[in-house]
Amino acid sequence: MHERCYNRHVAIEGGAVSPQPGGYDELNQHTRVIVDEALARGIAVDVVDPSLGELCLRFGSRSVTTLESLSELTTAVAFRRCDDKLLTRRALEQASLPVAPGQAATFDQADQDFLDRHLDLVVKPSRGEGGRGITVGVTTAPALHCATDLARQHWPDVLLEKRCEGEDLRVVVIDHEVVAAAVRRPPMVTGTGSHTLGQLIARYNEERTVAMGATATVPLDGVTRDTLRAAGFDDMEEVVPDGVVVTVRRTANVHTGGTIDDVTPGLHPGLGQLAVAAAEAVDLPVAGVDLIVEAVDAPGGVVIEVNEQPGLANHEPNPTAERFVDLLFPETRVGAPG
Repeated sequence: MHERCYNRHVAIEGGAVSPQPGGYDELNQHTRVIVDEALARGIAVDVVDPSLGELCLRFGSRSVTTLESLSELTTAVAFRRCDDKLLTRRALEQASLPVAPGQAATFDQADQDFLDRHLDLVVKPSRGEGGRGITVGVTTAPALHCATDLARQHWPDVLLEKRCEGEDLRVVVIDHEVVAAAVRRPPMVTGTGSHTLGQLIARYNEERTVAMGATATVPLDGVTRDTLRAAGFDDMEEVVPDGVVVTVRRTANVHTGGTIDDVTPGLHPGLGQLAVAAAEAVDLPVAGVDLIVEAVDAPGGVVIEVNEQPGLANHEPNPTAERFVDLLFPETRVGAPG
């Protein structure tokens, strides 16, 4: 038991837990859903560091520290495997799971040879999150050079992968079971015939900030501008014709403006089994498994990433927070022996 956690827990008086521990208002939505679920079960909660989403949960004589959906139940070895995409690939390959063709960048002719074989690449730093440093749709030597340079700004080791066509699917696995699944799509804006591209993106970001916070907006960086140029827009002041849909960024990461559509009821069992196997390959009790699939209701796909700290609020009303607290404190689950 962590002494800090034990000493700083929210007091329980007369069987009632304080509904709003100190620091609650500073938490993001992914941490709040955990706090709400824990308090509803009579689990004491202390907000240790709101900026990190660090909580201390206590029930009876036992306490658990969490960082959003990352908890003490995730081992340091499992975290290290997921923190480095090259190590993640190795673990998945050793488990004989399907992954996109890939290799570590060597920043020499071998990178060009890989591009020549696969024609269309995704280039990303081996460590990092939130979609930072990732370039999708690399098809030329100059683009490859720019993409590896960008990735190296975030981490020295870079991963090259063949870009696979299909739906970008995130499956949340908790305690060896699929809890939620969603298709992630890149941010898009629709022209009105009177608003400029810059105005449409600004409005999109304003709506995203209200709904999800400022960390889930489209960054106006070189990757976004390159995507817009590829779509035929060189000037942010250009008026987008009415009804024309413009893909603003190639990546579907929620942190850079991507959207998510729940597909849990229609998820093919084979894809669920693949996601569970990927979580088990890296030994994660809680995982966000990213797949590229032909269709969500059909078998067949490749694992492109395994995230050790998936955002639980993205998948409501699926019971992600409930299953997470079940994992931490199984004695509090509905129907548990009392």
